[in-house]
Order: sequence, then C-alpha cells, then structure tokens
Amino acid sequence: MIFEIVTTTIFGAISLKAYLSKNGGGDDSKKINKIFSLAGLNVKDGNNTLTAQQIKKKSYDWGTEYRYRIPLGRSFEDYLAKQKAIEAGLNTKSMVIELKDLKDIKFDRNFIKSFKKIYTKKLTNKKEVEMVYDGLLKIRVYDKPMPIKIEWTNEMLKQDWSVILGFNRTEAFYHDFDKRKHLIIAGATGFGKSVTMKSIIVSLVLSKPNDVTFSLIDLKGGSAFARFKKLKQVINFGVNPNEAREILKEVKIKMENDYKKIVDEGFEDVTEANIPKRHFIVIDEAADIMDDKDTIDILTDIVRKGRGAGYYVIYATQYPSSQAIPMQIKRNIPARLCFVLDSATASMTALDKSGAENLPEIPGRGIYKNVGHNIIQTPYITNSLIDELLKPYMIKKEVLDSETVERKTRENSFIIKETRLS
Repeated sequence: MIFEIVTTTIFGAISLKAYLSKNGGGDDSKKINKIFSLAGLNVKDGNNTLTAQQIKKKSYDWGTEYRYRIPLGRSFEDYLAKQKAIEAGLNTKSMVIELKDLKDIKFDRNFIKSFKKIYTKKLTNKKEVEMVYDGLLKIRVYDKPMPIKIEWTNEMLKQDWSVILGFNRTEAFYHDFDKRKHLIIAGATGFGKSVTMKSIIVSLVLSKPNDVTFSLIDLKGGSAFARFKKLKQVINFGVNPNEAREILKEVKIKMENDYKKIVDEGFEDVTEANIPKRHFIVIDEAADIMDDKDTIDILTDIVRKGRGAGYYVIYATQYPSSQAIPMQIKRNIPARLCFVLDSATASMTALDKSGAENLPEIPGRGIYKNVGHNIIQTPYITNSLIDELLKPYMIKKEVLDSETVERKTRENSFIIKETRLS
C-alpha cells in the first residue's frame, strides 16, 4: 500500500512539475499582468498597448516581490487605486498544489490526511498585497496574512523615549520621541486610534514614571482619557475647547521659560542639555479646536519650539482634512500613524500619499510614516490591563481638593531647576 502511494506521489509530482512549468504555477506574474489589463491599467498608444514591464521577481521567506516599470501615462496612484482588485484577483481560489507544499509530507498511513490538510490550507490561505514606489512599482505578495491581533505586553517596553507602535511580518516599529518629537495619529472610529494613544501613555508611564508628565485634552468629552485623570503624571486634563485653550496657554508659558534656559546655557535641546524630564500634550479629536485661531496659534508655537524644550505633541483626529490638520501643524510633525480612512483625499492629508483607504478593515492595522511608509499591526491593550498596570501611579484620594491639585502640579510639573541648568 505504501509502495503504491509513493509511486503515485512520485509520478504525480513529475506531472505536477510539468503542469507548473507549462502554466506558471507558483508565479503570480501572469495573473498580475492579466489583472492589470482587466482593471484598465494598460495604456493605448495608437495600435500599441503599453503595460507595466516586469523588471525583476525575487522570492523571500514571506512571499514574492515583483518589480515593474510603469508605462507612460500611468502613475503609482493609478495602481494603488486598484490594490484591492489586484489582491482579490490573486486570491482567486486555485486547485494547484506546488512541489514545495509536499516537502514535509511523510509517506505513511496518514498521507491522505496530510495531503487533504495541505489542500484545505491552500484554499483558505489569503495572500496580502503591499505596493510601494521608488522609481519602480514594487508589488509585494505575502503568502500569509499579517496577524490581525497582537496583545500588548511588558516585553514591548523600552527604557528610553521610544514607544512601540506596531509590527509587520519581520520587525517591530518604535517611535522615538527624542528623535521624531511629535506624532499625528489619524483614522476612522473603531480602528485603533484611541487604543494606540492609551498604549503610548501606558508605555511612557511604565518606562519613565519619574520623568514624564502629561497634559491630556480629550475633546470627545473625556471618554478616551478618563481612566488617566488621577495619574500622578497627569498635571492638566481638559474635555472641551475652552479648557484646551487654557491648558495650552499654560503649557506654552512653561515651555518658553524652559526653552530660554536651555538656549541661555548654550544648548540646542533637552537631549544635549542632559535634561531627563519630558512633557507630552496629547489631544484627541483635535479638529474640534480648529475654529479657534488663538488656540491653533498657541499649539503651533508648542509644536515648533517644543521639540527643543522636551514638550512633545500627539495630535489625533478621525476626520483628517486641511481644516482638521492645518499646514503649519503638518509641516512640523512629519511622523504619522494612520488607520483606515474613507478616501484617498483623507489619506493624502494624513500621510501625504494615498493608501490608508486601501487598508483592510482590521482594527489596529495602520500605516506608520517615519522615514518610509510601513504597514503595521498595532498592539491591543485592554482597559482592565491598563487599570492594573497603572494602579501604583494613581492618586488615592477620590476627590482632589485645590491643595492636592496644587501639590500634584508642583511635584510633577516639568521643572528645569531640578537639572544641571539650575
């Protein structure tokens, strides 16, 4: 019986190899070219039809990267707009089993069961597509999908001013606030924006409990940041535009005083001056303060000068537009994290390029723009875990009277006199 199975498998493999060689199985090149044609990406030039010219194909552990030269008359945005069509076309279910799929099969009594398992996996696996452009169109076809959920753990913490933002298939992505200073976070409701902001706050408190302070402005009425209100590290908390304006005024005064001391001592920034303290201004639904020119002017000054004084802004909105993210803010915050958005226009505003509209509707899936653009899965942290982790840093008293507030502010404010500059 085993001899028959082995013989059948060998001859089947030989036939399969001939079939793959003839039909290009295991190589999506022909399928991609067909999709280009059906999706209207080819260009008519008289009697000629111009299509993307494949320059190179390279295999990796994660899948295959195809490189194309785009024909005249087409742009990267044209192909990016068809990303979902390309991905759907590549996921058309196929009956083809490749030789590499059989390499781990043992020719024993469980052969049929093992073969059926491979067959079932082949039909249910979903390839994912990522597209980038650097003079050539690169289409990366991943054999396995990115994890759809990654739990936050203490192992993700670092002891500097870097916080975990997410993971792709091969590496972790940290945002180092001492290098990139500020961060814009955009994305539709329910796809990870608030979770990521909470993750950042938790990471900073656990990593730098004695050196970090916060001004939290939650313009959704306080729902996102309410659990942080009693943190020892939180010195300002606001829930409406008027409170936001007053908080930002106070922060600006402290920032300018600290910045002047740094400059007067001949230093460029807090890092060079060896100052340990950092203050984070976290604003959720920042679009709600856009109609107040005075508030925006104050915030712009903080963003512009804060990088030197150790005052870092996390600016979040679910409706990115030229009104919600003014140019003067964008110009000073090149680092972005963007979740699913409803249009290429919104993506262009948030990332300076389209792409966020093509993200799968998976909570936590986003694009991190730093030096390049990387699709990542951000870690998920539960509210119950947040409460457990931050419990040692909470002020015990249920109601904070004015004396407690004053002491809390005095103890936790960003005080430069505690440093070498005093």
